[in-house]
Amino acid sequence: MSVITTRVADCRDCHRCLRYCPVKAISFESGQAHVLDERCVSCGTCTLVCPQHAKVIHSDLARAKDFLAGGEKVALSLAPSFAAAFSPAEAACLPDRLRSLGFRWVEETAVGAEVVAKEYAALLKERTDPLISACCPAVVNLLEKHHPELLPYLAPTLSPMAVHGLLLKDRYGPDIKVVFAGPCAAKIDEARRAEVAGLVDAVITFQDLKTWLEEAPEEKLQSRKDGEWAFRLPARSFPVSGGVLAAAGIRADLVSGVIAVSGLEECLETFADLAAGRIRPRFIEAMACRGGCVGGPVMPQDKSVAARRLEIASYFQRTNEAAAKPPEMPAGILTDPRLRRSYVDRRRRLPEPSKEEIEAILARTGKTHPADEANCGGCGYNSCREKAYAVYYGWAEEEMCIPYMKAKISSLASAIVASTPSAVVVVDPDLIIQEFNPRARSLFARGSEVVQGKPLAAFLDPTDFARAWAEQRAIVDKRVSYPERNLVTLQTILPLKDYGLIVGIINDISESERRRQEVEALRREALSRAERVITKQMQVAQEIAGLLGETTAETKATLLELIRIMSGREEKSDAPRG
Repeated sequence: MSVITTRVADCRDCHRCLRYCPVKAISFESGQAHVLDERCVSCGTCTLVCPQHAKVIHSDLARAKDFLAGGEKVALSLAPSFAAAFSPAEAACLPDRLRSLGFRWVEETAVGAEVVAKEYAALLKERTDPLISACCPAVVNLLEKHHPELLPYLAPTLSPMAVHGLLLKDRYGPDIKVVFAGPCAAKIDEARRAEVAGLVDAVITFQDLKTWLEEAPEEKLQSRKDGEWAFRLPARSFPVSGGVLAAAGIRADLVSGVIAVSGLEECLETFADLAAGRIRPRFIEAMACRGGCVGGPVMPQDKSVAARRLEIASYFQRTNEAAAKPPEMPAGILTDPRLRRSYVDRRRRLPEPSKEEIEAILARTGKTHPADEANCGGCGYNSCREKAYAVYYGWAEEEMCIPYMKAKISSLASAIVASTPSAVVVVDPDLIIQEFNPRARSLFARGSEVVQGKPLAAFLDPTDFARAWAEQRAIVDKRVSYPERNLVTLQTILPLKDYGLIVGIINDISESERRRQEVEALRREALSRAERVITKQMQVAQEIAGLLGETTAETKATLLELIRIMSGREEKSDAPRG
């Protein structure tokens, strides 16, 4: 299992982790970052710089708790940088509080560092080749994975953590469990290695330790008296740059050939010079974190490395003055073969791409000439060519090139604007033309006339543009005619305050307007004709009605007369005869 993993759901394709990783141990797939185990040195830098906190350091906290819950005898090895991770008040009573959690023994890792310091002093006396300190597991990873040619210079000695685990198990029995607490992600990786396996059983960070203390029932932590460390330990200086040299009594000045480097960038530069033969120091104290362990990835980030260094110095002075004696060194420990370790070349040998393959990858992101290689670092790599190699190895995606993607999007936007059937006019608040697409040119400009940079008023009425900007309100689908151009338009004008631009989208509706007017004329003609027909029909109807009225009256009179005559005859025929 990797020491550092990515919560993919939280990763936002920002490339920040890659940008800050000195060994470029990050790969990207579908925009998501993944740690490359074969290149990662477990320095933890990516966990600090990730803005989404998507990088997570593995924790052995549950394992350590299980030891105590299972009734194991457990010793805690506490890295001396704890004095800068906890407040002075917390640090003063920390040993007692940790015993309250259930640890049977609580001791500073500096006890093991004392042995390592003496071992370094002895090694330096008998060597003519350069010697590189091996206290920092991230430095060991760096040399094994990236500079294996320098492994013969690496001190063949266990780290203070491993030595302390060895001493604790020798003192209290091989069946005890040793838990190490410190500021380092690489220590988790170190504890998994074969030469350390069995010496340290779990590694937790200071943050894990704080979480544990916060979760513990209050009654378990009632006793909070100042803890007393039994020993005077010069190796309490180990967490700061130069502290290993001071504890080992190795003189470092301009003529000693002894140097102290901290931070992976400085380590990489120094090791590159050493590998190239440009330097040949006697001793290199190398620490992967800036300023030493006090710059570790799980140290509090609310104060500077310098402030943490001063806190270590204050603790160093206070405790070493109070303690009366140094720790008793086990007999023969410096010659104990268990202190020795070896190293493994873990550099991954990769196929070398051809010049043509790299140039083809560069060309796919628009870099066909050296001048096209901006080397802006936006993708996270130091150069376009380095990124091309990463693409070849499958670690990077072509779309990670920000200038390329910006140009591609800009080109797409330009193509859309250029090909749209609408006229697009973009002006600044002073109504100076910034963009005038081909359709706008065909409607309002003449031939190849220069348009950009000229006042909008030279081509069309700017009144609505000015009003939209002044009122910061869009004008939508306003009908505007240009009789002198025989042009009728429908205009939408949008003020973009955040960009300082006014965008006009103008549609030519002249043809549809002409068709509308033709239809309107036809409609009016049809109405006129219908009106004439109806009028004539009404006249005919009236004439017919008149004729029908006269005929009806004559018919009525005739019928009445006939009825009268007929009625008179019937009366005469019915009269009695005399």
